[in-house]
Amino acid sequence: MQKEENKEKEFFTLLSDTTFKRMFKDEDSRFFYEKLIKYYSKLDLEGYELYDNEINSGNVARDYRLDILLKKDRDFIIIEMNKDVSERVLIKNRMYLFSIAGGGLEKGEDFVKMKTVLINFNNSLYKINPDAINVDYTLRNEKYNDVIDDIKIHNIYLESLQNVRYNGSNEEETFMAMMVADSYEEMRGIANGCEEALYIVDKLERLNEDDKFRTDYNVELVRRKEINSARLDGYDAGAKAEKISIAKNLLNIGTSKEDIIKVTGLSEEEINNLIEELNS
Repeated sequence: MQKEENKEKEFFTLLSDTTFKRMFKDEDSRFFYEKLIKYYSKLDLEGYELYDNEINSGNVARDYRLDILLKKDRDFIIIEMNKDVSERVLIKNRMYLFSIAGGGLEKGEDFVKMKTVLINFNNSLYKINPDAINVDYTLRNEKYNDVIDDIKIHNIYLESLQNVRYNGSNEEETFMAMMVADSYEEMRGIANGCEEALYIVDKLERLNEDDKFRTDYNVELVRRKEINSARLDGYDAGAKAEKISIAKNLLNIGTSKEDIIKVTGLSEEEINNLIEELNS
């Protein structure tokens, strides 16, 4: 009888939402993402704790679940792993950001000011500058150069580093390259003896022993295929609905019409209609 350990191991990509959540929530492997975020976004996650990652609107059909939501005092950090990034995905993630920022932790008539940051790990060269690795965004009024620094976005592009191997001093670049690898063998080649990188590869391989993880991982693969098929028919309507939802959240936190138009791409007439709707 063939021994269990001789069975071929399934490859679990670091780009999977299921893998990302599992690896980040495990304290012994979270360092992998913390180092990348600190290096490319200058954000230190020390002191942040995992928070409820459900966005509950009261409308079950419109509720969402974030990948990772962190909280420290009044500051929130949203981290999204975008395996197949597109304009629609980035709009959806901005909706998460503005939903959290617009929550305000209202207490009676009081409004508690918060800082909210979105970090997107994007598996694509879908960006303005093909040479950029990290692209940052803030809300700014061009006419008066007024910046809303309580809301920020960091887009980290994973495919920007090609043919990287650990050389003793490029640990963060090594981690980035591992995230888009297609096999454990490729990961080990990229790690090239780096102990922390090899630890992550070993941990991924050991997940083959976790039946629940394997099931969740493969359910995600099936769900992605179903979603991609559905988008062929419903993409335009879904994207428009998400833009409207983002615009409403921005109006609720006092963002100017000009900035909302830039963020969402909606027309001034559409924004005015939303203002009338909210006022009524």
